[in-house]
Amino acid sequence: MKFKVRKSRILRNLFIAIALLIIGSLFSVYLLFSTAGMEDKVTRLLVKLLNVNLEANLPTYFSALVLLGDAILLAFIAYGSKALGEKFWHWIGLSGIFVFISLDEMIQIHEQLRAPMEALFSASGLLYFAWFIPYIGMVAIIGIAYFKFMMRLPKNILKLFILAGVVFVSGAVGMEMIGGMHAEIHGEETLTYALMYNFEEFLEMSGAAIFFYALISYIELKFKTATFTFGTNEA
Repeated sequence: MKFKVRKSRILRNLFIAIALLIIGSLFSVYLLFSTAGMEDKVTRLLVKLLNVNLEANLPTYFSALVLLGDAILLAFIAYGSKALGEKFWHWIGLSGIFVFISLDEMIQIHEQLRAPMEALFSASGLLYFAWFIPYIGMVAIIGIAYFKFMMRLPKNILKLFILAGVVFVSGAVGMEMIGGMHAEIHGEETLTYALMYNFEEFLEMSGAAIFFYALISYIELKFKTATFTFGTNEA
């Protein structure tokens, strides 16, 4: 199976979708702060549908699908590497990690950690939203485990992987820390906090999109002359 995709167009379309989703979310913020708020039925419906800080809506589904797309591409790379007689377990591991992140985006697994982590660490300041503390530990462990693997990647692919990771973590952890510090002092019902969580989600979605582009680039580079057969033609 040979692939020919316009990866630049895919990346552009992903960022167009991200921009539209963020604009929609900012519009929901405008409605919250300039109308009767959640007392109005139309406002309540639009906020529920568009606001990136809520669950089970358009931004959530988009983010989860992009992350799941990353997982599928990683699984394909694992299959291709195995077919070529190369090591493939690292790719399978990454695919599993992204399946988990996609599920977390959909059902907010990390939110279940917020209360116990805040109680355990007496969280305040930058650690006010303490759910991410165990996630930082997991990221560190994964980083150590995958360091040699990453160093063996082509340099241009490695740079894209690092860029995607930095952008995603800057949103998921960096902006979460800054937003938590603000929320502790001023509460979560402020315009500033709303702008913060919109920027946070923009970074997370952008990181996932860049990683999608990086994976397509790797597939194009690694398997451009390879042919794979799925299944058999046995009678």
